[in-house]
Amino acid sequence: MRQSIIPLTEIQKKLREFKLSGMVNALEIRLTQATDENLGYTEFLSMLLEDEVVRRADNKRGRLYKKAKLPFEKGIEDFDFTFQPSIKKQEILEFATCRFIEKKENLLFIGQPGTGKTHLSVALALEALGRGKTVLFTTVWEMINILQQSRADYSYQRRIQIYLKPDLLILDELGYRSMAESTVEDFFEIVSRRYEKGSIIITSNRSIHEWNKVFIDKTLTSAVVDRLLHHCSAIEIKGESYRVRKRQ
Repeated sequence: MRQSIIPLTEIQKKLREFKLSGMVNALEIRLTQATDENLGYTEFLSMLLEDEVVRRADNKRGRLYKKAKLPFEKGIEDFDFTFQPSIKKQEILEFATCRFIEKKENLLFIGQPGTGKTHLSVALALEALGRGKTVLFTTVWEMINILQQSRADYSYQRRIQIYLKPDLLILDELGYRSMAESTVEDFFEIVSRRYEKGSIIITSNRSIHEWNKVFIDKTLTSAVVDRLLHHCSAIEIKGESYRVRKRQ
């Protein structure tokens, strides 16, 4: 006895129940293609499976980008190395391989405002995301404020996990304000618990020997610097500000 043909809508419904949205979206197109090109069952099923794989990869990439909270999207190709000759392009390209993340190493960009520190950190974040790494971008003070507030509602341990989980944590704008003892402790908590477990990129307008003006507490300053610099590459940008050039 010949089995009745299942309606297309019913097949799509079943695929949705199994959360195969990539197959659902491609089914009608692939059926038409299979008919036009006289494809076999194996070829047809193989194409549908590939559609599902691509859809899931795109969804994962979208989730990673959303969670990264990047302030903008600018890649290495958008950076003007001719304007900042103190930066060696080959060195940045080496960091773009993300081997420093796999080794749980840190990276420090030091330079005056507008010299491209944040741009480079975002560019490396994009490279990491493209390789399936988890990334979180935040300013130092946004992180500190969130952790300080979390102490009041007893969510500190849950909140701190936000900054410990990513493969790469980017802390932007260190040095624009000095930290009181309690805020230095929060910063040290993040650095110490990520030590040799996850990479950090820090951008700062102050050279390392001036960090005692940022952290104030000399003991904690020494502890922070010791952990950050143990496995760290520091890049000092000595050029002019892009923003000043544009205004001129």
